[in-house]
Amino acid sequence: MKTFAVMLLLVFVSFSACKSTDKKIKGPKGEYIVASIKKDTVAGKEIQLIFDEEKGQVSGKAVCNSYSATYVVSGNNIKFSPAVSTKMMCPEGTSIEYNFFQALLNAKTFSLKSNKLSLLDAEEQPILIAK
Repeated sequence: MKTFAVMLLLVFVSFSACKSTDKKIKGPKGEYIVASIKKDTVAGKEIQLIFDEEKGQVSGKAVCNSYSATYVVSGNNIKFSPAVSTKMMCPEGTSIEYNFFQALLNAKTFSLKSNKLSLLDAEEQPILIAK
């Protein structure tokens, strides 16, 4: 009987040890469309953020140019590398694209709520909102 109780206790401890108590925050994944950069709306511009969680890469199309960058997530912190983009002439979107790429570089943390991605700066102020 003692042996059975010890075995049962070992099985219980083994299963308990396997259960993770680490509530790892996962980064954004999938596709988002940018709704605003800082306080400027970019509706109708179709700026994409396509996150590939496995590769740690974000890509898509800004206003006129395709781009790609890497990103790293640690907790709710996020850091983007400078984006590599095509260099198409883009008179209607030059400043918007510039602000978009700057928002990625200035992002320090992120928030995901109800499929809404918010990138926040060092002061925890939203600098990019995407859905």
